[in-house]
Amino acid sequence: MSEALPPARSQKVIAIVDDDEDVASALGSLVESMGLGATLFASVDLFLSDREEAFGLVISDVQMPGRSGLDLAKQLKDEGLPIILITAFPSAEIERQAHLHGVWCFIRKPFDPDELIDCIERSLAE
Repeated sequence: MSEALPPARSQKVIAIVDDDEDVASALGSLVESMGLGATLFASVDLFLSDREEAFGLVISDVQMPGRSGLDLAKQLKDEGLPIILITAFPSAEIERQAHLHGVWCFIRKPFDPDELIDCIERSLAE
């Protein structure tokens, strides 16, 4: 019996949700340097309203105007879509809530790109 091969890495598309255009662009470049696709969204509402594309992972900032990255994690929890949250304002309570809502990785800014790359690779391998 033969096993199906996993999809090529280039078929994986990562949704990046961040209201800071520079941060979103930098995250997109990092993701693309891994041979993955990236689609940028400036808010949780924009991401939720435009989900025609199938994403393999979501990377989101925690604090944004309107709905937060935690709100997004709550909404996506039952879908099984992996989510990574990034924040410049970490707290033990926010991290606890993030993990309660199924967040794969909770990363503090500024972060080591290798830490994010490792987290992306682990979440896509599942």
